[in-house]
Order: sequence, then structure tokens, then C-alpha cells
Amino acid sequence: MYPNGDAVFHQDSAPSHASRVTHKFLTDQQVEFLRPQQWMPNSPDAVPCDYFLWGHLENKLSKRRVSTLKGLQKAIREEVKKIPQEMILWALKSWPKRCRQIYYAEGRHIEKHR
Repeated sequence: MYPNGDAVFHQDSAPSHASRVTHKFLTDQQVEFLRPQQWMPNSPDAVPCDYFLWGHLENKLSKRRVSTLKGLQKAIREEVKKIPQEMILWALKSWPKRCRQIYYAEGRHIEKHR
């Protein structure tokens, strides 16, 4: 997401994302998206769900008692709704900087191990 409101759809390398059907659909819908040859080699470093959401949810869900799949699904929905808008915006706004870091790191992993 950029200040002028433009956005670029970035996917991972799941087969369904790389398929011709998916690309035709996105093109037909006039969605700007990165094509497979443009994907970064360490894409988890550049995907907000990977560098923000999954870790955040794991942290929150580890504090809850969930014993069924339905219970887990419900807990995930509840925790996603609780995420402050500012945190989501931070994750999205950090994307261009992260892409530059990956470029300058020549595709190597940029996250520091905790």
C-alpha cells in the first residue's frame, strides 16, 4: 500500500498462486500483481502475513485454551478482530522498506533470529 492509495498484490509460490488461471483472473480484474519471476527469493520476509500476522496470532493463541478445530477457528477470528488498526498499517507500510532490504541483502533472509 502506498500513500497515493495504489497497491500491488503480492502472492507466495503456492501452485494455485502461480497458475495461469489465477494470473488470467487477476489480469481480467485489472489487479496489479507481482508475477512469479518478480517474487523475492525469501518471500516470507516480504509478506505481511508471514512477518507480522502469523507470529502475532501464535503469541495470542498460545495464551488460550483451545481443544477443538472449531474452537481454534473461533479463537483465530476473535484475535484477528482485536488487532489494532495501527499495527496492521505498520505491517503494510513497512513492506517497501523490507523489499529494499531483501534487494540489498541479495535475497538473503533479513529477519534477525530471536
